[in-house]
Amino acid sequence: MSESDEVKSLAILIVNLGKKKRNENLFKIAEHCIKLKERYNSWTKVAKMIKISDKRSHISAEMLREFGAIYTLPDEVKQMIKDGLITSVDIAYRLSLLKDKDAQISLAKIAVDKKLSASDIRAIIEYKLKNEDVTIEEATQRVLESKPKVVSRHIVIMELSDETVENLKKRAEKLKQPIDKLVFDLISRKWNKNWLLSFGMRDSDIIIKVSEEGFRVLQQEAKELQVEMKDLANTIIWKELKEDG
Repeated sequence: MSESDEVKSLAILIVNLGKKKRNENLFKIAEHCIKLKERYNSWTKVAKMIKISDKRSHISAEMLREFGAIYTLPDEVKQMIKDGLITSVDIAYRLSLLKDKDAQISLAKIAVDKKLSASDIRAIIEYKLKNEDVTIEEATQRVLESKPKVVSRHIVIMELSDETVENLKKRAEKLKQPIDKLVFDLISRKWNKNWLLSFGMRDSDIIIKVSEEGFRVLQQEAKELQVEMKDLANTIIWKELKEDG
């Protein structure tokens, strides 16, 4: 390695290491790390040469070692890194911890396909290392199934017109049932109870809790009927009342 090449490698590492946004591809950075390591035969010596700023004097040898681990990965995984499909050094390093090359390739493909985070990869590899008899696919499934799921819920308030309320009162009186039960029965004909999670009524307001799927359905119905969502229940109930005579 010539002196000019050394200066170039150091410059690239100084510009790119310790930052979230890098100018160079992850594999290219690893390449320059390896070149300097081969020259000085020590990650610690190389680390001391890379001064980032006055606040953070040096990059750690451990960080350089993680970049260097990229070079131990199978060619297929290296190509994913070169192509920018894997951009996290943490993911690349964790993949190198797997003993089996086929497992490294499989998990790399899964990481790209499922857009897994570094913490996902870390958990999958830890599970795999503790359970050597399971496949990478099985380890991935078990880890992802165990993750807490964030479920969105929406509270939607819809208004009924005075005319609709009066007609509902007459119908409820005729059927000898509370008006809120009648309203729920009418909207349940149209809306799926699987995503209609709760229902309440206060004066002329309908208050419902729906799942993410339900909220998208309501948005689509309002769009098709060309009404605001707050008027959707009124439109549907009025139509149901007219059809029932």
